[in-house]
Amino acid sequence: MSKYDKDTKFYFLQLKEDFFDDDAINWLEDQEPNGRDYAYFYLKLCLKSLKSNGILIRNVGDILIPYDNKKLSELTKMDFDTVTVAMELLKKIGLIKILESGEIYLTQLQNLIGSRSVGALKKQQQRLINRQEADICPPKIELEQEIELKNINRIKSITTIIENNFGRSLSPIELEKINYWLSLFDDEIIQYAIEISILNHKPNLNYINGILTNWKTAGYKTIEEIKECNKYNSPGLTEELKQNLNDLDDYNWWDEHIEEDEKIENNK
Repeated sequence: MSKYDKDTKFYFLQLKEDFFDDDAINWLEDQEPNGRDYAYFYLKLCLKSLKSNGILIRNVGDILIPYDNKKLSELTKMDFDTVTVAMELLKKIGLIKILESGEIYLTQLQNLIGSRSVGALKKQQQRLINRQEADICPPKIELEQEIELKNINRIKSITTIIENNFGRSLSPIELEKINYWLSLFDDEIIQYAIEISILNHKPNLNYINGILTNWKTAGYKTIEEIKECNKYNSPGLTEELKQNLNDLDDYNWWDEHIEEDEKIENNK
C-alpha cells in the first residue's frame, strides 16, 4: 500500500542545466578549503525551506526561534565549521539574508520551487509506461507547474513592491498575508491599495488589509470600479490627501502645457 495519499504534494527544486555555471555558485565552489561542500550546504538549505517559500526558522510552540550555526549543522548533517564558513559566504554574495526577526531568507529560491501531487506523478509515470506522446496528451503536471510558477511570480512581484517602498524585508507571516490577498484580489487592486498606503504615510500591511477588506465589503471587483466609486473614500485617507487627489484629477495638464509654450514664444 502506498505511503502517500494521492493528494499529497511534493515540493522540489527546478534547477536549470547551467545551475553550477552560475557566477555565484561557481565562486562558492572555488572557495577554500571546502568550496563544493559550501555549495552542497546551500542546496540542502534550499530543500529544507521549500515549503516555506525560502524562509527558515524554528517554530517552538508559539515562539519563533532563529537557527544558529549549531542547529543548522544538525539540520543539514554537515560539519559545524563548514556551516559557519558557508553561512558567511552565502550572506556575502547575497544568496541568503538574515531578516530582522532572525529568519534565514534564501533570496533566489522562489525562482527554483516546483511542486506536484502524488496523483500527478503516477499519471506521468503511466504515460511513460504507455509511451503516450506529450503533444497528444499533455501531462497534467505541466499545467500544475505553470499555475505554481504564476503564483510564485505574483507573490514575488507584490513582495518586491512592498519591500522597496517600505524599506524592509517581510516576515513569513506577512508573506502568508500577501498570499491570502492574491487569492481574493487581482494584482492591480493590491498594488493600488499599496499606493494609497504610501501616499497616506501608512506603510504597514494592516493598513493595506483594511483598505482591501473595505473594498471587498463594498462589493468592488475591478480596479475601474474602485477608482470610479471609491477613490477618495478609502479607509484612513486624510483630508489633505483627498484634496491633493482631487486637485490632481482637476489639473488640466494640456492647457498648462499650452500656456507654458505661449509664455516662451512671447518672451522671444
